[in-house]
Amino acid sequence: MLFRSLNSPGVKCCHPELVHPLRERRWFPSQWHLAESAVQGKLVQAHAHIVEAWETSKGKGTVIAVIDDGVDVDHPEFKSAGKIISPRDVTLRVDDPRPKTSRDKHGTACAGVACADGNHGASGVAPEAKLMPIRYASGLGSQAEANAFVWAAEHGADVISCSWGPMDGAWHNPNDPLHDALSPLPDSTRIAIEYAIGKGRKGKGCVIVWAAGNGNESVDNDGYASYEKVIAVAASSDQNDRCKYSDFGNAVWCAFPSNQVGGNALTPGIWTTDRAGSAGYNRGDENQGDLQGDYTNSFGGTSSACPGVAGVAALILSCNPGLQWHEVKEIIKSSCDRIDEANGQYDENGHSPLYGYGRVNAAKAVAAVSGPAKGESPGGIWRRFLSIFK
Repeated sequence: MLFRSLNSPGVKCCHPELVHPLRERRWFPSQWHLAESAVQGKLVQAHAHIVEAWETSKGKGTVIAVIDDGVDVDHPEFKSAGKIISPRDVTLRVDDPRPKTSRDKHGTACAGVACADGNHGASGVAPEAKLMPIRYASGLGSQAEANAFVWAAEHGADVISCSWGPMDGAWHNPNDPLHDALSPLPDSTRIAIEYAIGKGRKGKGCVIVWAAGNGNESVDNDGYASYEKVIAVAASSDQNDRCKYSDFGNAVWCAFPSNQVGGNALTPGIWTTDRAGSAGYNRGDENQGDLQGDYTNSFGGTSSACPGVAGVAALILSCNPGLQWHEVKEIIKSSCDRIDEANGQYDENGHSPLYGYGRVNAAKAVAAVSGPAKGESPGGIWRRFLSIFK
């Protein structure tokens, strides 16, 4: 029959139809923070092993709440079925989390770093996680601030990402008096955070991730990021060292790749989602990598590093939803890679004031909580899990 078909007039070829599952492209070359990349002809090897972790987990079954100035939920990277969960604007008390002013650009970029679908132009660290966008544009310490955490906890958030806090001093000016300003955590916000930790995830606790700050100053003066039950994230550069603006101190838990400032940077920054068209950071500039303006290549600061770690927390919880919030925090700590050993000032406990316990390694983190590796004995996974708490 096959040979008769091949010999028939008008038939050029004849072969079985071999059908394979369709795999959507989830990683884009400019996203050097996800995997080793060549950016503008330069090889960048300063990533957080995200693509490697995707072999095990992409965040399915988890929800990341991004508390920020609004999210462009109409962006193509947030349009997959069921992507948006329980949206809220706690400032206006409505269920529309979209940006409301021309200044509201930050949240869309943060959400993209955490969990953009990756179907069109940019992938988040946890592309299969759901997104709970919570617009918060009220004053620091307001009741709306506290309400954001309660909303997240009561509507199913697993991870809460916060890339905001007290005003930073100018990172390049050591004499700026703001460097020494103390900003205590308001009682109302502390109680709401404790509620999310105590009641969220049916008592297992929401994992709360916070940007350390961009003032080149002590994070320990910041009552928000230094609160002992959150994960304070510093920024590491595309050359495996400290971003010059990144805050430092005892409270820094870990670092995640972000943009560098100064002449030695290999990349413009982090490639992520932007408010569509001309409303965001990129108004259609070819130097930003996207003439349509839907993406930007220069997002950064600890604002970008924070949702990166929030995405890693989602990868971990996708592998093991039964983990308590503090166990996730410990897994991140124990799976970090030390970077910049010569200048990192690591102490006898492995902690650096610049990088915390090091740069996050998502592949190691998910391996610590996933099933046995090939050839591993049945007890191997349990011993491997226990080892991270030694």
